[in-house]
Amino acid sequence: MNTMEINLVEIDRIHNELIRRKNLLIDFSKDDYINMDSGERNDITSLFEKGDSPQRPEDIAHLMKVFFTSCFSYSVLRNFLKSKIGKIPDQNILPLCLQTTFSCYDFLDNKNWDPNKLYEIAQNIQKERKYNLKSNIPEDRIISVIINGSQEMSRRLVNGLNNFYRELDAISEKSGNEIWAYVIDFKKDIYNVGPNLICDFIKNIGFEKFVKVDHHFKKEFPTLIGYDSCKKMSDKEHFVLSQELADLVNMSPFHLDKLLYLWGRYKKYEYVR
Repeated sequence: MNTMEINLVEIDRIHNELIRRKNLLIDFSKDDYINMDSGERNDITSLFEKGDSPQRPEDIAHLMKVFFTSCFSYSVLRNFLKSKIGKIPDQNILPLCLQTTFSCYDFLDNKNWDPNKLYEIAQNIQKERKYNLKSNIPEDRIISVIINGSQEMSRRLVNGLNNFYRELDAISEKSGNEIWAYVIDFKKDIYNVGPNLICDFIKNIGFEKFVKVDHHFKKEFPTLIGYDSCKKMSDKEHFVLSQELADLVNMSPFHLDKLLYLWGRYKKYEYVR
């Protein structure tokens, strides 16, 4: 399937439906009686009321915090880390989550959020505790991801942050298929981190051509488009089609992704207020 199969009437319908959902989410975010995560309430105001986009981190430490926040956004790991301090981990509180989990204060020092230093910290923890790096137990998996992920980011950042951004700018100009191939290459040496988590990272550092095709997206996207066959599409096919559709409705893939996710979270309030 591609967007050539969607006629102009359908494009108008989809566009109008997206605007309707956006306006409802803005209304929901202003309603104190709606049980809404404070971060998501702020996202709605920032992204859909003000039209903001994510900003590129200005230093490697910030970039690495965003990277590992995305790597740990898989629900099992996110909920495990949340249990440590009672908050969903974002890049601001991830160091505290890791310090609490591993009793290692090195994570609280911003200077240590260099990929090579993080690799050394994780290796020292691994030498002491001997985790099973192929296990899905949360602590084991987190250390495995830090070891592999810091190595990969060290390679990606070998020529500096600005060159990394120039590389992503160039990739963003390519076709959806080529962008997906880049993502597959990015994740190949990071055990237990798939392409969707890499997309989550890249979109959250300001590159709006990337979408996270997780179960939230695949539940809402077919409903929006109205094609049952979407349910049989691969992650890659969802990714490519969402980019093509976003262009047609004059919305960035990032904002489409966020709108579908937040609508899936809060659409239940449409008829109960």
